[in-house]
Amino acid sequence: MEFTESYKQTGPCCFSPNSRFIAVAVDYRLVIRDTLSFKVVQLFSCLDKISYIEWAVDSEYILCGLYKRPMIQAWSLTQPEWTCKIDEGPAGIAYARWSPDSRHILTTSDFQLRLTVWSLVNTACVHVQWPKHGELKICSVTHMAQTLVSVAGLMSWSNDSQYICTRNDSMPTILWIWDIRHLEIAAILVQKDPIRAVAWDPTCARLVLCTGSSHLYMWTPSGAYCVNIPQPQFTITDLKWNSDGSCLLLKDKESFCCAAVPVLPESSEYSSDE
Repeated sequence: MEFTESYKQTGPCCFSPNSRFIAVAVDYRLVIRDTLSFKVVQLFSCLDKISYIEWAVDSEYILCGLYKRPMIQAWSLTQPEWTCKIDEGPAGIAYARWSPDSRHILTTSDFQLRLTVWSLVNTACVHVQWPKHGELKICSVTHMAQTLVSVAGLMSWSNDSQYICTRNDSMPTILWIWDIRHLEIAAILVQKDPIRAVAWDPTCARLVLCTGSSHLYMWTPSGAYCVNIPQPQFTITDLKWNSDGSCLLLKDKESFCCAAVPVLPESSEYSSDE
């Protein structure tokens, strides 16, 4: 594996859906870097410290959650002068999500009192009062994930749903990997330190995890191994794949780096018994 140098961050970091850019929160600033050269291609200044970042599906727009305000700001990569600010006032904002068409933002107020759909096309907004049932239909994937995580502590499905990994909060150093097709345990990974984050390769049966150490741990159906991060004093606290599984974004407490990941042999890719 090849690693880049480390770059400063103070909050969330994530790849764009098309894998061309990396969005990085640095206090009040949103830094957009090119994934090949790592040069800064856009720099946006927010009104407060960034708590949350989410790309639109088309990778053209990006929103920042300023939950201390609470407020949402959105930006465009192709129109740097364009900006959008959403302020729910006393109702507050519990979370925000992009719609599938990348032209609407959905926000839920504190205590789920109101769901609002904001249009970037004509600046219109639609309020849905008391959306406790309706929001499940609009954001069912998000709520399903939140429900499952609350039960398992940490849980993640592989891309084709063949495997699922779980970690119970009462045993934070152990990761269970289940083979759903055969209804059996595929592996049990026992770590020295509590597991901080896990992520499945979006293209094959490969799982990566971190424990807040300088090692990156990987599992495939053919075995498990670890890689030492060459960055001095770099300890991995979070990690994310890009969309084609060729690169990993690794976060430290105050910096991040990327790792080019070799393609797995065909024998290690997803296989079907059908």
